Amino acid sequence: MRERVRDRRNTEQGGGGVTSSMFDRMLRIDVGRKQSSLWTVPDDVRCYLGGIGYGVKILCDEVDPRINPLSPENKIILTVGPLTGTSVPMHAQSCIVTKSPLTGTILNSYAGGFLGAEIKFCGLDGIIFEGAATEWSLVLIDNDSARFESAVDMIGMTTEEAENFIKEKYGFDYRTLSIGPAGERGVAMAGAFSETRAFGRGGAGAVFGSKKIKAIGVRGSRSVTTADAHLFGKLSAQNMDVLRHARAEEYGLLGIFSKYGTGGGMPLVQGRGALPTKNHTYGSFEDAEKIDGPYFEENLYTRRIACFGCPVHCGRIHKFSGANGKKLWGRGPEYETMFSLGSNLLNGDAETLAEANRLTELYGVDSLTVGVTIAWALEMAEAGKLSVPGLDLRFGNADAVLGLLHMICMREGMGDMLAKGPRQAALELGNDSLASAMQVKNSGFAAWMPRRMKGTGLAYATSNRGACHKRAPIGAEIAGVLDMDSYEGKAAVLIETQNTVNAIFTLISCRFHEFATDHEFYPEIVAAATGRVIQWDEMVTLGERIWNLEKLFNLKAGLTRADDKLPGKCFEPVLGKTSQASVMEEEKFEAMLDEYYSLRGWDSEGIPGMKKLDELGIADYAM
Repeated sequence: MRERVRDRRNTEQGGGGVTSSMFDRMLRIDVGRKQSSLWTVPDDVRCYLGGIGYGVKILCDEVDPRINPLSPENKIILTVGPLTGTSVPMHAQSCIVTKSPLTGTILNSYAGGFLGAEIKFCGLDGIIFEGAATEWSLVLIDNDSARFESAVDMIGMTTEEAENFIKEKYGFDYRTLSIGPAGERGVAMAGAFSETRAFGRGGAGAVFGSKKIKAIGVRGSRSVTTADAHLFGKLSAQNMDVLRHARAEEYGLLGIFSKYGTGGGMPLVQGRGALPTKNHTYGSFEDAEKIDGPYFEENLYTRRIACFGCPVHCGRIHKFSGANGKKLWGRGPEYETMFSLGSNLLNGDAETLAEANRLTELYGVDSLTVGVTIAWALEMAEAGKLSVPGLDLRFGNADAVLGLLHMICMREGMGDMLAKGPRQAALELGNDSLASAMQVKNSGFAAWMPRRMKGTGLAYATSNRGACHKRAPIGAEIAGVLDMDSYEGKAAVLIETQNTVNAIFTLISCRFHEFATDHEFYPEIVAAATGRVIQWDEMVTLGERIWNLEKLFNLKAGLTRADDKLPGKCFEPVLGKTSQASVMEEEKFEAMLDEYYSLRGWDSEGIPGMKKLDELGIADYAM
């Protein structure tokens, strides 16, 4: 399989055929009617380049923001970008855009691996799933056509079992995407899992479940060609050299991630007092060295893995002893999971962390939000506000972590309430518990403490998908380029970051690619790939246009300024020696938010003004 993929990817060196890396067509799949048809991408969508741009534009055009996310009226838009499936490194990701059942907002979620390239090899720029079936289905896509198989026998399978079932029955050359028991049951934080990677955030797995799609298989045989094969090959090779050089730098981020996985960054965050611990009560964890990347590298990791065309190899496979003593293997864990199922739960045992991580993958649930939800439940139990018969709910207890994880994913007992996400669970419990639910818009916080990192706190609050760390100035704050504790200038920096990341997500570049790549590379490679001439500042404006479309969708869905809010616990001092003086002052946070809205060209309630919408060419989408 690997050689076949390499042959197809490298056809851009020879030129000929299609003179753009984009095929200008997507596959529409009507799940209810079990029909598929090719859809020519219109010019008003093509100008959004691909990736998040295509997804957001199509969802805003075709889906009423007020719908129930789990209704047949919702759509799942799975997209790739102009560099997917080519020799440009670190462009393996694909993007899902839908309305989130977790947050009620527009969702964009990403996964690496090999699925994106396979979609491109089908001669497609994306797949649109619409409607809903009455019985469980497996959708098999071969090039530009789809067929439906019954998935009744797959119900109850874990994501791993579903993947193996498809490959063994239908062909090992299918790339797969599947949901687990959590997605089948409509768990709000359920993800969609593609072999070694996951669309984790926002509940896309529950949306697939609502459409009764248990899994999809994708197999393509088309070639990806480019507008200027010679220039494209030259730029791609130069970029590979840049990334390999960055990977060789021992203390650079790509070097650390290559050596230890993303968990290699945990010691730095711990040293800065920004590692959320015990439901974001402390900024450091005394057992961090027992669960971080270097520890896993020395004691549990067995080999490195990479996404399609990536020289960094930040993924990991590890072995560990399960609760019954049986030797098991797992993927990762990523840094975010080392926080959510580790420090945030006072879990300092690497094998318990590995087992919990594996369970999130098998059940098919976002390890971040489920871990944040469990941490909230443990704090409520500690305060005497919540209990589960037969389960000792206390921080640091492995049985509590694994038990609650199972209950949430299977929606058993207390797990049914927790399966709705931390905010919704807190609202159901009452007892002034909402302040301790570390979330924005019901999406759990990531592994960066907003009370220590003021710009990151503002990023969590203003994120269109809720508590997003991908578009936060994390690197600048952790590295000390920006004063973590300062409020000054953070709004402007954040806006630039959000627009920039949206711009590169139209190409679905890996977020790590930008760490070592000059921004001017992106318009150059896009021109060589597609023939489209675009400047970097135009790409950033496109990112801003997408951001405003997302905001308008959310406002029409009923969100207000009150949803751009951090929980009450964020306005209490951080405990711990390295971060004792840190606190997010609510008045200063609100001033930051006011400044952010003003710089965005929005009014004091966060509603985009007509002047800004006219400037961006999207006045037709106004409130």
